[in-house]
Amino acid sequence: MNNNADFLRKYNELDALIGDKFNREDDDSSIYFLINKYRKSRIEIERIYSNKLDSVRRIRNLMVHESGIIDTLFDVSDDVIAFLDELISYLRNPVRARDVMTPTKKLILGKEEDSISLLIKKMIEDGISNIPVVNDQNIVIGIFNSDVLLDLHLNNVHLDKNSKIKDIKDYIALESQLNLRFIFVTKEYEIDVLNDYFSMSKEVYKKRLPAIFVSENGKQNSPLLGVISPIDLIRKTK
Repeated sequence: MNNNADFLRKYNELDALIGDKFNREDDDSSIYFLINKYRKSRIEIERIYSNKLDSVRRIRNLMVHESGIIDTLFDVSDDVIAFLDELISYLRNPVRARDVMTPTKKLILGKEEDSISLLIKKMIEDGISNIPVVNDQNIVIGIFNSDVLLDLHLNNVHLDKNSKIKDIKDYIALESQLNLRFIFVTKEYEIDVLNDYFSMSKEVYKKRLPAIFVSENGKQNSPLLGVISPIDLIRKTK
């Protein structure tokens, strides 16, 4: 017995799974939708899946439209069946925010009592662009970055070695970041959604999304659990 019948069954299973997961209309090609979606993904494994799935789609179309000939010519390989199983598992058991975030214990965080010069030193020494600023409850109250420093300069705000973060609270507030936006999610958010947030932010909101904050309730008013940057999606899903 060859794999052809099993191949068609798994292909249809995948098609239905994609349709349910992404709320596709019945008359749309769910498989083709996923191919295009993954083709534009910043996640390497999804781009690989896109190329393989496109080949699988062509095989399936041949089998459906030329069934009498194809069945006598070839048997779908075990590797193709294994790929369909792998992709189905990937969709049913997605990587989530908790799997890719950098937890707070590994983050460089700022506090209201920190000196501004200290945070500048941390940015330079560690090569980081954004430092979340949290209060005593570990709730994010702002972000410190080069944009904040530029804003302070343009507004002629005098700083000295004794200046502290609490002295510039209005400038570090998330809503004060004119060219950036920051969002909050729960640890259960799927990586596919996170990828879309990063990919579409500039197009939809005209602002860059440098990081996603993960909190217990997915809002700013709960303790920070971790941070996700675009590079985390690439580095931790290879």
